[in-house]
Amino acid sequence: MALLDFAALVLAQALIFGEVYERLQLASAWQAGAFLTPYILTNILFLYAVGCFRQDTLINPIGSMSRVPVALIFTGGLLFFYLHYGLAAVYSNAAVFRSISACAIIVLTTTGISFGAASASRMLFYFMIRRHWFRRRILVIGTGQRGAYLQSLMNQATHKAVSNLMFVPQSVLGIADSISSPAETVSSTAIIAVGNKSIEELAEELGVDEIVVAVDERRGLSIKRLLACKAAGIPVTEFATFIERETGRVDLRWLELSWLVYSHGFQRRALDIAIKRVFDITLSLFILAVTCPVLLAAMLAVYIESGAPIFYRQERVTSFGRAFRLIKLRSMRQDAEKAGAQWASVNDSRVTKVGAFLRKSRIDEIPQLFNVILGDMSLVGPRPERPVFTAQLSKAISLYDLRHSVRAGLTGWAQINYPYGASVEDSRKKLEYDLYYIKNYSIIRDALILLQTLRVVIWNTGAR
Repeated sequence: MALLDFAALVLAQALIFGEVYERLQLASAWQAGAFLTPYILTNILFLYAVGCFRQDTLINPIGSMSRVPVALIFTGGLLFFYLHYGLAAVYSNAAVFRSISACAIIVLTTTGISFGAASASRMLFYFMIRRHWFRRRILVIGTGQRGAYLQSLMNQATHKAVSNLMFVPQSVLGIADSISSPAETVSSTAIIAVGNKSIEELAEELGVDEIVVAVDERRGLSIKRLLACKAAGIPVTEFATFIERETGRVDLRWLELSWLVYSHGFQRRALDIAIKRVFDITLSLFILAVTCPVLLAAMLAVYIESGAPIFYRQERVTSFGRAFRLIKLRSMRQDAEKAGAQWASVNDSRVTKVGAFLRKSRIDEIPQLFNVILGDMSLVGPRPERPVFTAQLSKAISLYDLRHSVRAGLTGWAQINYPYGASVEDSRKKLEYDLYYIKNYSIIRDALILLQTLRVVIWNTGAR
């Protein structure tokens, strides 16, 4: 979808501006290109930020298209400032960039072209989806509990359009099939008749794109047959790795510690840590400078409604179990925890009227940027939890303490993929996303998470 959007935007903008740039009082096609190139790239970034390329968004054509105007509004606003203040300085003789009305016309023209291009690319995308152009044929070895879990997972609408699972008994690899109850086995309609064929013959006959080993019992597993398939160019993927890739989380239900130890990931070099720290400080200072007027107005609103204190300091846990004092704008009554620590609930009566707005808009979390600058937190990482809850969750959830191997974050992979958590089960699910983030850390992933945080803020996902 991103590639289609990029191609459509480049083609549409180039064709139309190639014809009308003189009417817009642009001196040359080079001047048009000077703003179109960064505009198109910024447009793609904002389309990503509002979730236009997420699988759960793309399965809904109306939902996918409704997000496009939001991205175009943000991009159009930046384009106007870029034209009127940036290019006006570069092309000092170009009167068009000094004129507010001319810049507005260019922005409206560009935005209209972009909307048409994005609509056309989505029509083409859904045409290809309906004809299964992107569907992968996946051969799953195993019809027991793991196979049944894969079937339930891939039957969800978010995966049905892109994957076609075909199941074969694990006996095809020379091991006896596990005995499971009917509720824990793959439905017979999805099982392929094997006969006397080998796994190599089946893969070739079915034209599979990937083989997933989802056996419940590994004793007697014929590695040579899988190696023959891999040597023939067919990727062979282990069950846990496949789940991690498809869901973006480390599934604790099926987790084997040996897989977590030997699989790729958990690599944090000194250079990565240094780059992340510089990234955190630089961006935090920039965001504070930009949001300073908003923060001051919010502080005044809190004081007018419920007086001092304006800020709320609460002990939280960060890397290596170290406690620190997290700073937030106070959004609850001053006696909110007279009965002790408790999770926030839906329509929590302790939240003030101003606080409700601050929490939904995430403005109450702006002061946490000071925690980032001080080194207690990072911009991206697992959300910091209170010590009392950390102690409870560490006892209830296996591997919970692993989330403290990195600094806590202002936002995170769990925050953009899972709603607000206020129970042990919610914490377990969020831990699966946190483990995926820690295991697959990269500075690029941090940047992408920050971009998608915009979607969470705009559509008010997970606030209480």
